[in-house]
Amino acid sequence: MMDEFFEDVQTSDQPSDIQNRQQNGIQEDQYAVFDAFAEEATIQPIMINAYVSPQQQQRKDKLRILEDERLAQIREKDQQERLLKQQKKQKGQEFLQEFKKQQEVDIQQRSNQNRQKQEIWFENQKNHNQYKNSWDQISSNIALKDGEYPGQKDVTKMRQAILNKRSDLIK
Repeated sequence: MMDEFFEDVQTSDQPSDIQNRQQNGIQEDQYAVFDAFAEEATIQPIMINAYVSPQQQQRKDKLRILEDERLAQIREKDQQERLLKQQKKQKGQEFLQEFKKQQEVDIQQRSNQNRQKQEIWFENQKNHNQYKNSWDQISSNIALKDGEYPGQKDVTKMRQAILNKRSDLIK
């Protein structure tokens, strides 16, 4: 099918004159191509002074139209890809900012919790130094008197065992 589009062109009676025109035309077209890429304009077709039948001209026009449509589709697709890339980049930036904000909040919360835990630990250390032995501390943390225990079970034997252990260490 491509062979139909590029049939041999019949030349006129002065071949050298046509060759010179073709050579000059090719150079001009090469410069036009460079200019077209610089300005992102469409490439101008090579103009040769030769007879072209109406069918060949129609085929060339159809090919040119198809090429223009293809280039337009490529440009449109490229533009869509750029927009999509920009949107993804924007979403990534927003996610990163949110992540950093959340990380800062988490760090502040952890530092506050650690300060509170440290204060509690220091308080416990002060209380721990008040007692001479560990059984004094244990007995201070539990209800040893008969009426103080809020539960329903009888814990008198446990209470008596703790008091005995404390008195053994004090002796």
